[in-house]
Parts: sequence; structure tokens; C-alpha cells
Amino acid sequence: MEDLLLRHASNGRLSRPAPPRRLHVAAVALRSRPSSSLAIPGFPPATAPAPAPALEHVLPSPPVAADAAAVLLEAGVPQEDLRRAAGMCPELMSVPVETIAAALRFLTDEAGVPADDLPRVLRRRPRLLVSPVAARLRPTLYFLRALGVPDIHRRADLLSFSVEDKLLPRIEFLQSLGLPARAARSMARRFPALFYYSVDANMRPKAEYLLGAMGRDAHELFDFPEYFSYALDTRIAARHQACAARGVRMPLPAMLRPGDPKFEASLAGCVGSTPPRRRSPLWHAYWVDGEGAGLGDVVDKARRDDASAASYRHVH
Repeated sequence: MEDLLLRHASNGRLSRPAPPRRLHVAAVALRSRPSSSLAIPGFPPATAPAPAPALEHVLPSPPVAADAAAVLLEAGVPQEDLRRAAGMCPELMSVPVETIAAALRFLTDEAGVPADDLPRVLRRRPRLLVSPVAARLRPTLYFLRALGVPDIHRRADLLSFSVEDKLLPRIEFLQSLGLPARAARSMARRFPALFYYSVDANMRPKAEYLLGAMGRDAHELFDFPEYFSYALDTRIAARHQACAARGVRMPLPAMLRPGDPKFEASLAGCVGSTPPRRRSPLWHAYWVDGEGAGLGDVVDKARRDDASAASYRHVH
């Protein structure tokens, strides 16, 4: 700045130099307002610094994504399912490809999932591929086997569930209703879909309605764990109220399983009468199995149910 003032002074008489305070104020303004335009004689106009580039969404490493896609395509997963799987489970394209390969080997070699059934299993539950084998998949497989769940390869999506956080709390909830531990395990073994239901959002309100408004005993759930699969408002409560209005008390399967036309016909036929006895094959043929069931199949099913009920009574 001093050199500039001297050059100006050589062309003409300079009365007095600019006050230092003004120069200081100008310098402060330049530092504090870099985007503003302050014109100072003898200096080029100030230019605003280029804006920082916007941060883009960080995508997974292309080599990892390519390797994962290659492994899944080799396993038979259709290409059009890859985007859907990544949308359902974003971790799928960021975990090491070794984790995905280990999960595939576990499903086929240990869980017994047929190779041609892998695409269906992974389409239903892609989280299986990002679940660690030693910490999640294998302990859950051993638990389900110890419980006696049949055909685990057909329910392979259960293998991604945590034993401590997902499976045991459902069994413990059934026990909290007054069912013995053996009965609760039997219900989960015969109806593994129980593990999918939320305790607080599904099982608890339905159990409270059964014990409260319906005035039934929790032991009825042992014979019919499918009770938790029906909608509370549109199925359970609606049909219970229809039965209560006519003074009819149906078994849970008879009340919930039939479609609306058959239920209404059965309800009309029950007024002033009683249903067949529980052990009668006619009870199964009319109330449970529906039309078209052969008498031999009905009798066999009745015997199996009776044996199951006898086993349950033995634990009391």
C-alpha cells in the first residue's frame, strides 16, 4: 500500500496519507465479507471464492457392489430382484462379499435350503445375507431344531431372527398367560408364524380380548394358536359379537376359520342347538376341516389332535 501511495505522490502533491484506521477497516471488511465487492482504487475488484461443492450421497464401493451382485446372480437371484433386495436391506451392498458367500453356504449346507429355492428365500428375506453365521444364523437354527420346528428349510427367513430378542419373548409371553412352558413351546412348534407377530402390537391385545371381552380361558390357545393370525377388529371381535348376540359360543376354530357365508350359515344353524362333541369326526368335518375333507383324513386328524390334547393335559 505504501508503494502505491508513493507512485501516486510522484505524479502530484500528496497532501496527507490516508488515515491508517480506514485502511484497517477496509482490511477487516475484506476478511469478514469475502463475497462482497469492495472497490479500492489501484486494486483489482474482489471476487467471491468458488462455493464448496455439495456433498453427494456416499454410495458403497463399486467393487464391493459388483462382487455382491455377481455372487447373488450366480446363486440364481434374478437381476430384477437385486434392486428390490437392496431396497429392503441397504446393508446388502456394503457388507463384505465374504459375508454374503458365507450366508449362502450356510443356507444350503446347514439349513438344507435347496439351491433352486434360494431365490424365493432371499426375495422374502434378503437380511439373511447380511446376518453373521456364527453370531446369528447358526444359534437360531439350533434353537429352532431344539424346539422341534419341522421343515426349517421352508421357514428359512426365521433364521435371521435373534433368539434372545425375537424368539424367546414370544414363548415367554405365552407363558405369562398361564400356559405351561411345555405348552407354549408346543404352540410355537406347531405354528411358527407366532414368531413373526409383535407382542405389544398383536399378541397382547388379542390375548386381552380373549380373556376379557370373550371370557375365555388361555388354554384354548393351545389347541388353536392360529388365533393370533386373525385381525382383532374385523374378524375376532366382529364374530364374537355376532355369536354373543345370538347366545352362541363356538370353538375358536369354528368361529374364525370359515369364510363369512359359511360362518353365518353355521351361526344360524346353532341357534337353539349345540355343536358336535369335540372328539367327534363330525365336529372336524363340519367345524374345522371344511367341505371336501375325506372321512378317513378327518378321523386321522381327530386322533392326532386328541393325542396332542392328552399330552398337554399330562403336563398339568
